[in-house]
Amino acid sequence: MRDNKHSCRLGDGGYTIIEVLIALTLLVAAMIPLAIILSTGLRTSVANQTRIHAKELASTEIDEVKGMSYSAIGLAGVSTTIEEATNGQQIGPEAGYSGLEAGPETVQTPSGNTYEVTRDVRKYVNSSMSNDAATKQVTITVSWTGPGPASSETVSTVIGPTDTAD
Repeated sequence: MRDNKHSCRLGDGGYTIIEVLIALTLLVAAMIPLAIILSTGLRTSVANQTRIHAKELASTEIDEVKGMSYSAIGLAGVSTTIEEATNGQQIGPEAGYSGLEAGPETVQTPSGNTYEVTRDVRKYVNSSMSNDAATKQVTITVSWTGPGPASSETVSTVIGPTDTAD
């Protein structure tokens, strides 16, 4: 009597090494684009998160400026008053106020990102205003390097004497 448990016919021996290698090659060929897509998505996500932190930092700085006395809004070390300045010229705070540091100031976030914050205050007169209107344009620029190319986010606002509590 023949033992059928151990008998093997030609062609019933399972997969050949060639079939296994072809299957592995196809699997690797399908996984490489997937890995590239995941890697690109992760890099984009990190870059977007960095940009969001920079925009939040700039917006927070603008909110702090909006809460300041109008007389104090100006760049420290700039002696030109808003009355003396021409449109677009940097201005300092009024006498007795320290003003904003122009920068750049380095800020490190809890997530480990390092940003440079630069502040600018200029006299602002648009075509519908008289040159006597004492309006200040405050611009906050937050810049950083990596991940990816160096970049920056800028937030700007215009503040008049009645916009803040003096």
